[in-house]
Amino acid sequence: MSPASLKFGTDLSTEQDVRAHLLDCDARFDPRLSARVDIGEYAKKIRAQATTFEAWDGGTLVGLVAAYVDTFRGTCYITSVSVLADRTAQGIATRLVEACLAHAGAAGIETISLEVSAQSGAALRIYEKLGFREYEKRAGMMVMRHVRGEPGASAAAKRR
Repeated sequence: MSPASLKFGTDLSTEQDVRAHLLDCDARFDPRLSARVDIGEYAKKIRAQATTFEAWDGGTLVGLVAAYVDTFRGTCYITSVSVLADRTAQGIATRLVEACLAHAGAAGIETISLEVSAQSGAALRIYEKLGFREYEKRAGMMVMRHVRGEPGASAAAKRR
């Protein structure tokens, strides 16, 4: 499994693909994803309502960003970012979040939000590198926003 073997796409996964991927990544979430949601129901909701940005290695979904994009309200909320444990540090999450930012921008959305554990150092570094900034903290979680035109956001846009 090399980075060169990866294929990237949008909305290619089935509900079963999403569920299997989230189960494989469950322990990597802080707190565990299964402690917060029913993974089967969450996968169903993602597949029915979210736009997914995906990294595949053959038939295996190795990276996933799921975002609720509401062009009517002009909002985008990234609900999930996950990469299989053996595929971390390969730039997959960065590339998938960048694809989400580009998709939201093409839809005219200026502000993209997400929530992340304040203890998730690697994730925080990725989001900050891409121009996300802390908006609010609550109960060990951090709400971050990426606003086009704000300092830091333009640097992420130039990399795309």
